[in-house]
Amino acid sequence: MIKPFSFAVVILAGGKSSRMNGLNKAFLDINNQKLINIILCKFRNLNLPTAINANQHINRFKQFNNNVIQDKNYIGLGPLSGVYTAMNWTKTQSLNWVLTLPCDVPFFPNDIFFKVEEKIKNINKNIKIISFSSNEKKHHIISAWNLCLKKELKFALENRVKKVDTFVSLFKNVYLNYNFDEKSLDPFFNINSENEIKKLENYKIN
Repeated sequence: MIKPFSFAVVILAGGKSSRMNGLNKAFLDINNQKLINIILCKFRNLNLPTAINANQHINRFKQFNNNVIQDKNYIGLGPLSGVYTAMNWTKTQSLNWVLTLPCDVPFFPNDIFFKVEEKIKNINKNIKIISFSSNEKKHHIISAWNLCLKKELKFALENRVKKVDTFVSLFKNVYLNYNFDEKSLDPFFNINSENEIKKLENYKIN
């Protein structure tokens, strides 16, 4: 039996999907599988408290996971609103860390959960954010956040801070980096259009 993890996971699917003509990217298909289901299947067998952050199609999301959490504060301020909602929900799980994953990044490595767990256990107390990068390119929305940042995040949102990079830059954080060669797909590639879906159908999802 896999030991319980010391963090929760929240999939961020609360955006407006403006580039997709309003269609939530979580429901796009790759090889007849919805993106949201692809992501959930990557860690379904792990003992990880999991929720989906969504603001529309609530009943549809509940077909994949019963824990669907909506933004009640700071609606429309981008991904950081979802991070704040994720922190609030994680507190109800009696945990101090939450890993956020966007719903449009289905190719992420399967071992990221174990790497986050290892880093949390050995982390410097001054570090409050664990972020991922690929070939040193930073992906701050794919981060584990310490809930002690909730007060600072609330202050940032009240001051209309929308960019994740801006908020992260205020704190000390560490990066877990993955390297890939030119012939390979960035493991943290995010899908922004239906045309990209067609190009990605030949890539194997682990």
